[in-house]
Amino acid sequence: MAEYSMTNWMRTDKPKKRNGKYPIYLRIRVKNKETKVPTGLDVAKERWDDKRKEPKDKALLIQLNKKRTEIDLRVNRALADGQALTIDLIKQCCSERKILKPENQSFYDYYLDFVERKKKENLDSETIRVYKTTYNILKEFRSEILISDISLSLIENFDDYMQEVRGNASGGRNPKHKNLRTVILDIEKHNIPVDNPYKWFKIPQANTKEVYLDKTELQAMRSLRSKLSHSSTMYKVLQMYLFSCYCGLRYSDVIDLKWSHIDFEKNLIKKEMIKTRSEVITPLFTMARAVILEMSDEKKLINTTKKIFHKYSETTINQTLAKLTQMAKIDKHITYHSSRHTFATLLVQDGTDIYTISRYLGHKSIDMTQRYLKYDLSVAINSAKEIKTFG
Repeated sequence: MAEYSMTNWMRTDKPKKRNGKYPIYLRIRVKNKETKVPTGLDVAKERWDDKRKEPKDKALLIQLNKKRTEIDLRVNRALADGQALTIDLIKQCCSERKILKPENQSFYDYYLDFVERKKKENLDSETIRVYKTTYNILKEFRSEILISDISLSLIENFDDYMQEVRGNASGGRNPKHKNLRTVILDIEKHNIPVDNPYKWFKIPQANTKEVYLDKTELQAMRSLRSKLSHSSTMYKVLQMYLFSCYCGLRYSDVIDLKWSHIDFEKNLIKKEMIKTRSEVITPLFTMARAVILEMSDEKKLINTTKKIFHKYSETTINQTLAKLTQMAKIDKHITYHSSRHTFATLLVQDGTDIYTISRYLGHKSIDMTQRYLKYDLSVAINSAKEIKTFG
């Protein structure tokens, strides 16, 4: 049974008609939203049973019940076709307009509804941001797409658009296709007819060669601090990046990092990771400690719930890092995420075993950690007794 309520209503708040009667409406509620629907019927005030919420005249009651039944049939037919119960669906069913089959409705409307559902399920904000980016690029590609338009040729053309018009490499196109595939699979899950093109389309894979800074390059980046104003964006971005090189936290976790996440007595960072919603506990090495103490307002902010770093966008950060690497004469294209690879790889070079590094990164498996490491893992056969890289 559809989860909505329908109540008869004599609208005494409306002016009387010339015949001295009041219009009869239907108040239809879906969850916490309501719409008022005119029936085209009217009734004299003394001929309305306020307790039963219906007209006393049998003929008028039959007409009213007929209209209620028509709406019920339309709503339940739409639900049987796989449409979601919303107040907009109710309004559409109450109008004389033809109700569209689910596959003939806007793919964009479904996509946005999917994103909203995932937000309510507490999907992390960074993933939501990527879904919205995919949506915006898809709208650039084609202003309107119906669910029935989804096809292999459409996806191939969209991939060509990203590659040729926007200049996206495989790594840039990969998450957009993954977003679309996930939404299309959700459409299938709701039994809406759709031709899933990802059964045949091979999603481009990101280049697996990950960039990291070696010790000399990391020192070159550190040396830039004396050349920058401490109030400048470049300095603040540099400090953020260096901090992640020293502790391995992701961008999403660094901009979420609070003073209360730091245990200065035990030299530990302990927080819930934004991406996985699992806890990570990683050492606060000397160099990482020095970075944040500089911003502690003479330690007054320690143990407070204030955020440690300024929330720069990832685009701003990566553009700033490009300028910083140029200043440091480093011939590499680095992004913020390279700090995490730098942390892992330099620890391996320092003799730290892969199991320890995996715990520091918050990985669920060693396989995930191995993808981060670009140094010969034979150096990690024996665990070092002391880590020296970060002080």
